[in-house]
Amino acid sequence: MFTAVLMPDFHLNSPSIAIAMDHPAKVNLKVRNLILDYALGAAIVALLPIPNIGLLQAIVLVLLNILLVIGIARLWQFQKGGGLLARVGILFGIAGAVLMGFLVWLLTVAVGVIVPLIGALAPGMFAFSYFWGVGQAVNHFYVSKLSFTSDRPPSGEQDEI
Repeated sequence: MFTAVLMPDFHLNSPSIAIAMDHPAKVNLKVRNLILDYALGAAIVALLPIPNIGLLQAIVLVLLNILLVIGIARLWQFQKGGGLLARVGILFGIAGAVLMGFLVWLLTVAVGVIVPLIGALAPGMFAFSYFWGVGQAVNHFYVSKLSFTSDRPPSGEQDEI
C-alpha cells in the first residue's frame, strides 16, 4: 500500500525513511479545506430550524468533531512523535476554541439584541468558530512535528552579511 521513500526537503522527527506522503504544504491545504468543510457542516447542523432536536444536534456535533480530528490525523497519516509541549499545546488550543466559540456566541447574542435576526445565528456562529479552532489546533499539533531543513544553509557554509 505505502512505500518507503527518502524525504529530501523535510523530515519528521524520526528516521529519514518514512511512509510516502504528499509535501506538507499540500497536506496542510487539504487539512484547511477539510476544517472549513466540517466547520460549515457544524454551523448548518447547529442552525437546523427543527424544534426539540437539541439532543440530536449535540450528538451529531460531537460525532462531527470526532470525525474532524480523525480526518486530520488520517491526512497526516497518524504521525507519532509530538513532544510534551505539543500535547499541552493541543489542550490549550481546544480550550481556546471553546473560549473563542463562547465569545463569538456572546457577541452574536449581544448584536442580536439590536438586530433580532442576527441573534438567531448564534448557535451556528458558535459551532463554526469552535470547529475551526479545534481543527487548527489539531493541525498545528501535526505541523509542529515537521522540521523543515531546506531553508537552512548546509553545515559549514554560512551566509556572509
